[in-house]
Amino acid sequence: MNRTLRTIATALSALLLLPLPARENPDTAYTFRFVPQKDMFYVPWSGNDAELERLLLCVEQYRADILSGEIPLHVDGYCNSLDSERENLRIAAIRSNRVKSELIVRGGIKEECFITENHAADGDFVIVRLTVPVSEASAAETDAQRNAGEKRPDAERAEQERVAAEQAKQQQLEQQKQEQERIAREKEQVRIAEEQARQAAEQAKADSLAAAQRIKDVPVAEPAAGKPAVSWYAGIQGGLPFGTSAMSSFGADRTTPGWSAGIYGGCRFNPMLSLEIQAAWGQLAMNRRDCCPDYWMGTDGNRYEAAVAGMDGRYYSALQSYTFVQRYAAQLNVNLLGFFRATRDSRWSLDLSPHIAAIGTESDFRPADSKTEVLQGGVRWHFGAGGNVQAAYTFHIGLQLGIYTGMTWLSGKPMDGTPEHLHKANYIRETGLRLGWSFGAKGKEDSIQ
Repeated sequence: MNRTLRTIATALSALLLLPLPARENPDTAYTFRFVPQKDMFYVPWSGNDAELERLLLCVEQYRADILSGEIPLHVDGYCNSLDSERENLRIAAIRSNRVKSELIVRGGIKEECFITENHAADGDFVIVRLTVPVSEASAAETDAQRNAGEKRPDAERAEQERVAAEQAKQQQLEQQKQEQERIAREKEQVRIAEEQARQAAEQAKADSLAAAQRIKDVPVAEPAAGKPAVSWYAGIQGGLPFGTSAMSSFGADRTTPGWSAGIYGGCRFNPMLSLEIQAAWGQLAMNRRDCCPDYWMGTDGNRYEAAVAGMDGRYYSALQSYTFVQRYAAQLNVNLLGFFRATRDSRWSLDLSPHIAAIGTESDFRPADSKTEVLQGGVRWHFGAGGNVQAAYTFHIGLQLGIYTGMTWLSGKPMDGTPEHLHKANYIRETGLRLGWSFGAKGKEDSIQ
C-alpha cells in the first residue's frame, strides 16, 4: 500500500514539473531602451546590443515562418517623456521604425512581416514580440545564448564601427547645419544694413524737403535792396454785358446781349492783394420791359401815354435802345487762396474784386426790325460801383487766363436814354474772359517754376 502511494505522489510531482505543451505558443519578447525625448536607436546603449543579437538569432531560426506570415513580429513603440500625446505618438512611431529598419537590414525580412502599434504611455522603449512553440523557444533561447557568446566580440566590434560611422555622420550634419545658420545670419545682417541705409536716405530726403519748405514758408520782412517788392501785370478782357434800366436786355419778348472789350493793368503787392485800373468800351441792346405799359416816345425825347397828334414818334414795343458804354475803373483784387499756406503759392487764384468807375452812356433808338436811327440822346455820365468774382490760372511762362462775372450799379439818369421813370434800376451785369501777362519780380519767379 505504501509503495502504491509513493508511486502516485512521484507521478503527480513529475506532472507538475513538466513544461507547458508546445501548442500553447507563448510570446517571446525583446525590449529596446531609448533615451527620453530622443528617437535615435543607440544599439550599444542599455543592453540593446545583446537584446538585438538574441532577436536576430530568433528571426534567423524562424525566418521562413516569419516571411510566410505564420509568425508575425509585433512591434509596440512607447513614449511618455514629451509634453503632448501627439508628440509622444510621433516619437514612438519613429522609434518603432528605427527598430524595424535594423531587423529588415540585418535580419533580411520585410515590412509586411510586422504588426506595429504605438503608445503615448508607460515609458521610452520598443518591444518586439513573436509567438513560437515552447519547446522550440527554449531551444532557440539556448542556441541564442550559445551563439551570442560565440559571436559577441565580432558583433560588438561591428556595432561599435556602425555607431562611430553614425556619430561621424551626425557630426557632419551638425557642421553643415551650423554653416547654413552662419550664412543665414550673414545674409540677415546684410539685409538689415541695407534697410537701415535705405531708411537713413529716406529720412535725409524728408529732412531736406522739410528744411526747404520751412525756408519757403518764412515770410520776407522787407524787400532786398535794388529788387522790386511787387509784380506787375497787364492784359485784355472781353465779355457779354446785360443792362437793366427803364428798358432791359431781358425785354418783354427777347433777350439781347451786348458786347464789351477793354484793357487793364496793375500790380500785385503780395499773394493776397493786387490793385488795377481798367478801361472798357462796349454796347448794350435793351427792349421794353414786360412790366411796363407800351408807352409812346416822341421825337422830342419825352414819354407819353399815347401818340401825340402832329408829332412823330414810336411806341416802346417797336423801339430798341442801343447804348454805347465807356467805363474807366479802379479795382481791388482780394485773392482768397492767398490766405492759406497750402494754396498761397498756387498758380490758381480766386478773387473777390470790388471796383468803382466813371461810366459814360450814349443811347439812340432804332426800330426793332431795322438799324435806322430814329432818335438820339446825349451822353450821360454816371458814378459806378460794384464788384466781380473771378478765377484765373497762371502758366509757367507768366501767361494768365481767367473768367469773371459781376455787376455794376450806375447813379443818375437811366442809361438807356429814356426819360426818368418810376423804375430805379440802373445796372449792368457782365460775364467774360481775361487774358493777362505777369512781369517783374513775381513774373520772373513764375517763369522759373
